[in-house]
Amino acid sequence: MRKIILFLLLFVMCINISILAACNNNVSEDSSPRQAEHTILPTLKEDTNNKENEEKESEDEKKEYEETEDVETNIIPNEERAKQLLENVLKLYKKNQDQYFLHEYYPKKDNEASTAYLWSYFGALGMMYQMNRLFPTDTNIREEYQTMLDNLAFYKNADSNDLLAKYNSARGTSLNNGIGDIFFDDNIWIARNMLFAYEIFGDEEYLAEAIRVTNFIYTGWNEEIGGLVWNENGLGTDATPQELERGLSANACSIIVNVKLYELTQDENYLNWALKFYDFCKQMQNSDTGIYYNGIHTVIKPDGTRINGSINKDLYAYNTGSMILADLLLYDITKEEEYYIDAKKAAATSHTVFMKEDNNVQYYKGYPWFIAILIEGYEALSHYDSDFTTPFMDVLKTSLDYASNNYMNYYGMLPSNLATGFNANYAEDRQLLTQSAYAEMYALLALMN
Repeated sequence: MRKIILFLLLFVMCINISILAACNNNVSEDSSPRQAEHTILPTLKEDTNNKENEEKESEDEKKEYEETEDVETNIIPNEERAKQLLENVLKLYKKNQDQYFLHEYYPKKDNEASTAYLWSYFGALGMMYQMNRLFPTDTNIREEYQTMLDNLAFYKNADSNDLLAKYNSARGTSLNNGIGDIFFDDNIWIARNMLFAYEIFGDEEYLAEAIRVTNFIYTGWNEEIGGLVWNENGLGTDATPQELERGLSANACSIIVNVKLYELTQDENYLNWALKFYDFCKQMQNSDTGIYYNGIHTVIKPDGTRINGSINKDLYAYNTGSMILADLLLYDITKEEEYYIDAKKAAATSHTVFMKEDNNVQYYKGYPWFIAILIEGYEALSHYDSDFTTPFMDVLKTSLDYASNNYMNYYGMLPSNLATGFNANYAEDRQLLTQSAYAEMYALLALMN
């Protein structure tokens, strides 16, 4: 049956080559759709010696990195690559003196944030989750994950309570005192990370926190037109168009979280919410190709009512990756074949749309963390049909190894563009979210093996 489905999918893809060409024109070249979302972060007081070490790597360390360049690194197994990048991320971005925190950039420039935004922090948590899947008996990785989870409380909003919890976009200087705007987008990914933590540690408090954050998410839902706006400001009448947009990311992740909560609690309310979010997200899908667009604009009429605006047709890899994950979860629960078919169709199209070639190297182009979420979708799909996903993962493996062999710098970092290398003016290359995404990608490759 699945071979017939695969044949039909390939047939459909051939028919839609011209449509895919149009999709490629909408692939965003921007590093991220969320660059302007955050407030300036407070600077934490750091030990002078540590700061000097950040600004200037010792000559001995530089030599150590340089001496590894001639090693035949292309034969290093994926799990070793993953652990190497994990160690590099923790070495460069983690600080644990008076307080534990993660840097947003390394090396950090004067005008840049001192501590990681919530987005980057939960990206690092996602990396740690995949590492615990890959190395379940490694107590050091397990303890690091626990410490990172504990310190997430620096982002938690002071108004959180026993029924509802939410997290700010930036780190406060004390526990439960986060600062900055509150994004529904960020918060549903926090709920997902709480479920990851519950899976690894079995601590009921993580499940309870996932439920509390999900309760906050429901407050952003619009019953008339559906969907979550970008952040809390989008609930008001003076919101910007960006704040009013109901992006696929938050809504797709809400499917994932609610399905998992249904699996864990058997509460039908969670499944009902998952289906509501799913129906909304399908409005953002190109029905011909299976690719997903970025969001739906919201228009506020003079009387204050809200109606659907146009669809934002920018293409980002994590949108389709999230929907692949959602489709597979719903397929597992309902056994309805349409979810499985949709997941494979979206996967095949995303491979075509996001795969590019430079320097004779095929790679997935886009913000690395967005690509990592797409790869999560591919990895999940591989457990249903590994032959189908092998060409996708081969592209990832080849491009990661190429960058590791040719571009890895003396800090042990990889560039945001795996085929063309570092860009001296590109802050994304130095970002925690970029480097943790690559560690996660190698872990996902290893888990597929």
